[in-house]
Amino acid sequence: MYNYWKKYVYLIPTCLRIKQYVFYIGFFLLTPGIAFSSANPVLTPMTEQQTNIRSFHETTELAEIIWTNLTNHFIKYYESGDYQNALLVAQRTYTIADNNFGSNDVNTADALLKLGIIRQTLGRLNEAENHLLKALLILEKQLSPNHPDLAVVMTNIGNVYFESQRPELSEKYHQQALKIRVNSFNANDSAIAQSTYNLAVLYESQHKYEQAAVFYQQAISLWSASMDPMHPYVGNALSNLSVVYNKQGKYKEATDILQRMLVFKKFVFGAQHEEVAQTLINLGTNYLEQGEYNPASHAYEEALNIAQHVLSSADPQLALLMYTLANIYHTQARIEEQNQTPSGTGIILANNPTTLKDTAQRKTALFAQALPLYEKAAEILDAGENETQSALDVVLTELAILYKEIGNTDMAKAIESRITH
Repeated sequence: MYNYWKKYVYLIPTCLRIKQYVFYIGFFLLTPGIAFSSANPVLTPMTEQQTNIRSFHETTELAEIIWTNLTNHFIKYYESGDYQNALLVAQRTYTIADNNFGSNDVNTADALLKLGIIRQTLGRLNEAENHLLKALLILEKQLSPNHPDLAVVMTNIGNVYFESQRPELSEKYHQQALKIRVNSFNANDSAIAQSTYNLAVLYESQHKYEQAAVFYQQAISLWSASMDPMHPYVGNALSNLSVVYNKQGKYKEATDILQRMLVFKKFVFGAQHEEVAQTLINLGTNYLEQGEYNPASHAYEEALNIAQHVLSSADPQLALLMYTLANIYHTQARIEEQNQTPSGTGIILANNPTTLKDTAQRKTALFAQALPLYEKAAEILDAGENETQSALDVVLTELAILYKEIGNTDMAKAIESRITH
């Protein structure tokens, strides 16, 4: 759930999960004649021999049954991760379509789309590109220029070019898909959101953050209106937008998005879930970037409370979170001290005894909050494997400093003797 250690002014855990550049792909072409729907009727097993002997020209009803079964088999295998069987079905579909409908039929284009999708998934990008471009060529001949099926194939072509690191071509096809969808659907249609999201991901990968932010915002607005403000697509786009704002140094905007994400995650997962904890950590980190230690500590306190429920008490990641919160308290105590006496001057700024007393009490309280967290983090890491030693050294260093600051030099020396570097 959290990242490994990093020695800095303070250690802040960030999300371990690598950001997924998710492109939403379409499996179906809504073609004249035989319509391919996403319905999933009971599959009728069909042997290779039966499929090859029967001709689609016998009856339209038989054609629809065979084609629906093939499509459902493809989706079943693909969604279960059985890509080799999905590939076999796609190849079979193409052979049947080419033999019965001809090389320029929309059904053959649909079979080529399936082949392109599975080849891309298997990392065979050149073959995927070839299949998808052939499918697009057929559809451009058979359908009107603004037919939505063209946008489906263009989207998948754009995805292939994105994966093969050809961003100019990826942008070209995603922009064309967006244009068709804007002309074909209602203003708030989710298909338009798909294209705007894909372009946002593309622009983010090119470090074009202003453009990426605009398209993420559009996707969020469109999906919220067409589907549900709490739909997973919305949550994914919100997460990506917060990352873009952070990369731009727009921490206030990122914080606003993270607060919205926190509401989203609590609604979807419940209050005591690691996804909520991760969002709280990201939110706390953003507050720290803005120098707002009080709200940062509140976010980390809530994250720690969740982590103590979902992680083992001996989990090193729990120690990381404890250390980070302790470090926030420790930093706040140092700020209180600096506000009272600038470093190296010995000059007391506050003349009011009450103010001095309040400052001293706040500093003492913050030290008291940090100390047990440092100690518990050190205890967990000390009982861990060898790979936690460098993290333990970081915690012990801060713990020794704190003991010196509260005047316990003997304990500070004892702690320092445990540091290996």
